[in-house]
Amino acid sequence: MSSSLPPPSASQPFFTISALEGGRVTIPVAFIVDPCPEGVQTIPAPATPFLLRHSVTKRNLLFDLGIRKDYNNLPPAAAAIANAFFQPIDMAQDVEDSLAKGGLSPSDVSDIFISHIHWDHIGNPARFPYSTFVVGAGAIPLLEKGFPHDASSSYPSDLLPTARTIVLPASSASAWKPVGPFPRALDYYGDGSLFIVDATGHMPGHFNVLLRTSADGGWMYLAGDTCHDWRILTGEANIAERLNPHTGTMFCIHEDKKAAEEHIKLVRSLLETPRVRVAIAHNGPWFEKNKDGPAFWPGAFESL
Repeated sequence: MSSSLPPPSASQPFFTISALEGGRVTIPVAFIVDPCPEGVQTIPAPATPFLLRHSVTKRNLLFDLGIRKDYNNLPPAAAAIANAFFQPIDMAQDVEDSLAKGGLSPSDVSDIFISHIHWDHIGNPARFPYSTFVVGAGAIPLLEKGFPHDASSSYPSDLLPTARTIVLPASSASAWKPVGPFPRALDYYGDGSLFIVDATGHMPGHFNVLLRTSADGGWMYLAGDTCHDWRILTGEANIAERLNPHTGTMFCIHEDKKAAEEHIKLVRSLLETPRVRVAIAHNGPWFEKNKDGPAFWPGAFESL
């Protein structure tokens, strides 16, 4: 497996990528990073969706939907988690509001990639009645036995429209091929513009996307919940794992900490790769520095 990314074709399609607002949460630092910064108990963090515009087809795509404004209408278990651990939650803008700032509406969105089905990434798919949804295979069993079939489930069984949902192959399937440092990726549109990357560790079905941002070799990697603090990606800090005093068990925000750490190492290698930009979903410091700036729709990230 080569660490280098594939070269562009003669007439290489690519994406123009814009950050969107999808609500903001307050994250307990002890949940995400070790060591905890001294004197800091919580940090504000965005739930950042991304608008992806294809250079040839002109289709508008989304990577994640952020938080739905009426998050208390989530399954009771998910709403309870949101209110118990992540308040205050700021929903001054959701993904629809953010799209509207550049003249787009849900009906203008062709495909929506749901990196994983945690409540702060799924938004409200019912607000996108014409979009096709792409979801990881590991998410399907959780949805099939979700709420209300299981009253304790955080996952709504009716989250996605069956007729407009594409389920990615299982991680063990032969369809996945290496790309760059990643052992399992899919050239989703077959034109080398967007690779779906299997991102095991955080939860079943979690995936990232690697996108070309120019015809001559620019890239951007959307890492979703690969980590929840930029310092973990750079190696300055580690994934947190704490003893839950109520249950007596260890808690980690990643379901498989070891697999998450291995994936982080692969993503970290992109930080040293020329012309590759990396973004995570919950980068509070980046958001505070860049909100309302040129990277946000109707602006766009400059290709490296």
